[in-house]
Amino acid sequence: MSNTRYDSFPSRPRPGHSKNGLTTKRTVAALLAALVLPTAFADDQQIQQMQQQVNDLEKHLQEMKAQMEEIQKKNKEIADKNKEIADKNKQIVDKTQELSTKNQELEGQHQQLQAQTFEISGKFKAIQDQWDLIPTTNKNQGGFIMDGVTLAFGGYLAEENAIRSSNLQADINSPFSKIPFNPNPGNLLLTPTQAQQAASGYYNQSSFNATARQSRFSVMAQGNADKNTLVTGYYEMDWLGDSPTANGTQSNSYTARVRHLYTNIDWMDKGWHMLAGQSWSLAVLNTQGVTPRNEEIPVVIDAEYMPGFVWNRQAQIRVVKDWDKKYWAAISLEQSQTSGVGGSTPNGVLNSYTLPAQAGGLLTPGNYSVNKFPDIIGKLAMETNLGHYEVFGMLRNFDGTYSNANVTAAGQSSWAGSMGFGSVLKIIPHTLDFKISGLYGNGVGRYGTSTLNDATIGPNGELTALSNVV
Repeated sequence: MSNTRYDSFPSRPRPGHSKNGLTTKRTVAALLAALVLPTAFADDQQIQQMQQQVNDLEKHLQEMKAQMEEIQKKNKEIADKNKEIADKNKQIVDKTQELSTKNQELEGQHQQLQAQTFEISGKFKAIQDQWDLIPTTNKNQGGFIMDGVTLAFGGYLAEENAIRSSNLQADINSPFSKIPFNPNPGNLLLTPTQAQQAASGYYNQSSFNATARQSRFSVMAQGNADKNTLVTGYYEMDWLGDSPTANGTQSNSYTARVRHLYTNIDWMDKGWHMLAGQSWSLAVLNTQGVTPRNEEIPVVIDAEYMPGFVWNRQAQIRVVKDWDKKYWAAISLEQSQTSGVGGSTPNGVLNSYTLPAQAGGLLTPGNYSVNKFPDIIGKLAMETNLGHYEVFGMLRNFDGTYSNANVTAAGQSSWAGSMGFGSVLKIIPHTLDFKISGLYGNGVGRYGTSTLNDATIGPNGELTALSNVV
């Protein structure tokens, strides 16, 4: 800014100043003013612009500050969210580890349960297989448990009649050796005994018999010695005993007789079985496996089985092994008897193979033979989807004391062997079966229903086993 003063009226020159000097001063001042004022005005405008820019920058900084605060707030929220997610992830990881641990524990328990289930299933199958091998009539239907032992009662009451056109000299049974023949003088097939029976009129003589003697009663006691060992005791009886005092005149007091009386032990986890006592011979055909009360017995009314049926019922000790109830092997030592000796005895020859009746003893005269060894029977059996198959072999020994012109009271011991087979085929399961059995060899007459002779006396006096087919 200039300090020059401009007066509107002319003034009087001051002392010491000339008019030219004043003019010069004024000129310089005017020049300075001309130079300075635009610059001053220009600086002021720039300052204002700069101030505006500063204001804009401050405003922008405020906005950026607000944005930064917003970003920081958002970052804090994100950080909090991330922390929350991390916490949840940690919880999930912990839960996953916990579940994994529990899953491992459950897997271990599951494996243990599977092993236990497999073990129980195997034991249950063994028990079920053993139970299935017991006929329905012998299962515990109406029985009761006493001190851990199951008692089951069975049997039936029967009244049967036999009306025959020719007399067999028999009761309800049908002895085939007593069938009378036509007394035709030209019949060369008759033996002297048969000719005598025909001549006495049995062929033309009819008969009627009514009896309740074949009624049966049975009781079975069964219990577990331990979890894998089943012990069974079985008794079965009827009234077909032939006591000397029994008759059909008035009281009909027929005596009871033993059919079966034995103990059976089953080691079900090992597949071993043992029977001791009187039961069906091992030679009898089975319907399944090789177990007692599971034999294939012909269903007949009379107390005599049909020809071709291989059987015996006698005391024995039997051991059986099975493999998964599919394959079976068995061996049995059974009471031996020589049922008959056929043929004519040569002159001067004697063979004593029977025991005489003993006073006070239990032997019936002529019905017991001399035998040093039991009948030895071995059997193999197999179960398939088509049915049951089995083969067996038998070894028998015949003993006696014989004499002839050259030998006096000499002892003997001769052996005879035979082979048998049997099968039960399921033609229509549970509806129609085809059954076949047979036995061929020496000394097998005792095991056939027709009770053919086991042996004959040779020219030297020794017992010689006869070949037969049963």
